Amino acid sequence: METTVTTPQSRTMAALSYIGFFVTGLIFLNIDPYDKDPFVRFHARQSIVFSVAWIAILIIFAVFMAVLPHPLDVMLHWIENLINILLAIFWVFLMYKAYVGEYYRIPELADRADSLGF
Repeated sequence: METTVTTPQSRTMAALSYIGFFVTGLIFLNIDPYDKDPFVRFHARQSIVFSVAWIAILIIFAVFMAVLPHPLDVMLHWIENLINILLAIFWVFLMYKAYVGEYYRIPELADRADSLGF
């Protein structure tokens, strides 16, 4: 959890890279001058990986809910809603960390974000 010296504009753009999930992450990786700012690039890449992981979780739940009987489907739907709430809270937390100028690394996903070819 390293704090860096960044401009207020970089911190704001890094936080905004999470707003539109992977779309805004891709946009900030390709818009000048943010494509050269390491802080914005870090959060944009992490936004992409976090969004893809969230979508993958939703797809996995959808597949299981489609094939399981109704009582289990209802239980999985409740669990999916709980996970979505927790992920949304974590999403806001990531935006906050970017806004305060911190390189917060998601432990399970940070290495994947670093290895993106952007």
